[in-house]
Formats: sequence, structure tokens, C-alpha cells
Amino acid sequence: MIENILQYGQWIVLVLSIYSLYLVSSVKHEKRLTGYIFTGISRFGGALIFLLVDLPAFVIANLIQTYIAFKGYFDNKKVGRKNK
Repeated sequence: MIENILQYGQWIVLVLSIYSLYLVSSVKHEKRLTGYIFTGISRFGGALIFLLVDLPAFVIANLIQTYIAFKGYFDNKKVGRKNK
């Protein structure tokens, strides 16, 4: 069961990470905001994968990246509201 989660989960996290990079690099504000959400989700998924294989340093790194992604989302959302 765990092996299946690791085998398929890593590819899902990879696809989400690539898609989030694509969205975050957009010049459109709404697309960038969606990219921050996808970045947070993919990094949190990465943390879960690393938790299952007992790599605590990578879990911590992914949780920090999750925090930064969601903070970026909320900070940029505030800026977007002020500019409207």
C-alpha cells in the first residue's frame, strides 16, 4: 500500500510542481494566485511523501515551502485588491 502511494504520489507531486511553476510565472495576476495555491499543494504533498520514507529534513523543507507559497498567495491577493 505504502509503495503504491510512493510510486504514484511522486509523479502526481512532480506534475503539480511543474504546473504550479507554469502558473506562477504568468504575468496575469489571477493565474499567478492559482500558481501559489498549486505550489502549496504540491509542496505539502511532497512533505507527505518524504514523511512516508522517513526523510525529516525534506519534510521540514517542504513544509517551509508550503508556508511561503500560501503566504505569497495571501500577500499577492491583498495587493491585487488594492490595485482594483
